[in-house]
Amino acid sequence: MKLETLLQRLHEGELTGEPGTEVRGITNDSRLVGHGLIFAALPGEHAHGVDYLEQALAGGAAAILSDRRPRKNLDIPWIKCRRPRPLMAKAAWILAGNPQKKLQMLAVTGTNGKSTTAHLISLVLSSARRPAAFIGTLGARIPGGVEVASERTTPEATDLAPMLKRAVAEGAAAVAMEVSSHALSQDRLAGLEFDVAVWTNLTRDHLDYHHDMETYFKAKRRLFTDHLARDGRRVLPVDDPWGARLLDKPRDGDVSWGLERGTVCAKDVSSDLDGSRFVLRLGDEEIPVDLPLVGVHNLRNALAAAAATYAAGLGARAIRRGLERARPLTGRMERIPADTSFPVFVDYAHTPDGLRSVLQALRRVTDRRLIVVFGAGGDRDQGKRGPMGFAVGEFADIAIVTSDNPRSEDPAKIAEAVAEGVRAAGAEPLLVLDRREAIATALDTADERALVLVAGKGHEAYQTIGDNRIPFSDQEVVRTEVRRARCA
Repeated sequence: MKLETLLQRLHEGELTGEPGTEVRGITNDSRLVGHGLIFAALPGEHAHGVDYLEQALAGGAAAILSDRRPRKNLDIPWIKCRRPRPLMAKAAWILAGNPQKKLQMLAVTGTNGKSTTAHLISLVLSSARRPAAFIGTLGARIPGGVEVASERTTPEATDLAPMLKRAVAEGAAAVAMEVSSHALSQDRLAGLEFDVAVWTNLTRDHLDYHHDMETYFKAKRRLFTDHLARDGRRVLPVDDPWGARLLDKPRDGDVSWGLERGTVCAKDVSSDLDGSRFVLRLGDEEIPVDLPLVGVHNLRNALAAAAATYAAGLGARAIRRGLERARPLTGRMERIPADTSFPVFVDYAHTPDGLRSVLQALRRVTDRRLIVVFGAGGDRDQGKRGPMGFAVGEFADIAIVTSDNPRSEDPAKIAEAVAEGVRAAGAEPLLVLDRREAIATALDTADERALVLVAGKGHEAYQTIGDNRIPFSDQEVVRTEVRRARCA
């Protein structure tokens, strides 16, 4: 596509240089620039994209998009605009051929449960012969078995547009994707509209970025105000006070959901460590479902997914078929096969509410002693550390506080802040800073009447210490330590 054609379709941007230059894509990563690509030089928190201009030019950049003025004596087309990030996103969709318009688009936002809910939506859609891609924290899974890694829960449009183009080529009819508050506030979804938008919940997280809950809420709300198609449908929880605020201002097509009430809800629930059995109510219709996911929090995720696919036009039988095919995602209440007399789970819970929900769910389905290994990340919201400890102190029999991703902070100071929360709940924690040793301690402490939960990192296969990412998988450490104990 010629630059002048792109600018005409963008309806924005001031071009200096050759308008007939051919371009085939756009990126804001100077390392990925190749011939025919536009380099978007964006303002950042610590640096500006123009600082990497030389690398982009060496890679063969065809043009530059930026809020800065063109560099003197630089013979390359330059597009200047006031807000380059949303313009970059819109350019990405146009240059990819607008694949999003060929797909039914479903988005999930909230603090907890996004990954599992979006995954369940993709399963239900696919079971109804609407092959669906799944995009989120765990990367992307495209029909045909294609998996694409992603560094962000919600990719930049420059990555997302080619991803959806590939999904269309692989036969996808729909997309279920997680949408983060960061992506919404940073305009990563500019130019994108959704047919169905789902709210799971809102609890404390990311306040190092958003500063307070009201700002966090407003960022999430943008999915429903800025990125919902004209005839799009909102899927909102009656049990979450923040989601209920959206329900207080109803819109045609809204679908409410909740554990015991709402357009979509559950009746006659029975649960154990193998999952939940319940009667799913969809409007006036009821159908029994056997959900093979552990915990009431996963039941809520399933209800959100059922409500989303109901809003997307699917019937009860297709929804049941998809839910009953579910298996835990990596690090989402994942039971680790191990030769032990007690169950071991790994979960991503890393917020006060996430930990509380998981532990309450386990308390509902087992009378085993709960041994919990957990910690808090460094360089993030410090105010949630004590509440995380309090949540575990309330519900765990043994709380083992360890290191998570300390980043640039002192792991001992992070752990002590978490431990204070445990003590405030009336419990006395064990502090074992080495995460491997902490997991081994939990396994050594457990007996046939126990259950071990390793929380906080879930799917992550690394620890971030300082500027280094060190290979570390909770799942693999559990398996290794079980084998070592057996040999000993």
